[in-house]
Amino acid sequence: MRDPITTVKDHLDAIHTGDPKAMAADYAADAVLVRDVTYQGRDAIAGYFATVPVRLGDGLVEFAEPRLEGALVAVAWKLVGGPGDGTSGTDRFEVADGMIVGQTVTLDGGDF
Repeated sequence: MRDPITTVKDHLDAIHTGDPKAMAADYAADAVLVRDVTYQGRDAIAGYFATVPVRLGDGLVEFAEPRLEGALVAVAWKLVGGPGDGTSGTDRFEVADGMIVGQTVTLDGGDF
C-alpha cells in the first residue's frame, strides 16, 4: 500500500498528463473534493478534472514538494502561463489505505 506522500505525488504526476481518468484514479470511490463546489465521489471528481485542461489552456501547474500537516498532505501550487497565470493555492489531501479520500482546495486569490 502506498504511503500518503507517494499517493499524492502519483496524483500530481497524473495532473500533468491532462487525462481526467488518470487524475481521478487515486481517489477512493466515495472521495470528496471541496473547491468552490463540493464534488462527491470519483465520477464527479473525474468530471471536474475533465474541465481542467481547457481551463489551463497552455498553462502549467507548478507544485511544491508535498509535506505532511498532521494527518493531511499539503501541496502549494501556482499556475504558470495560460489564462490563469499567477493563480495559486494550497491543496490539502486526506489519504487512507493508499487512496485520496478527501481534498480541500484553498485559493490565494481568484480561481482560474
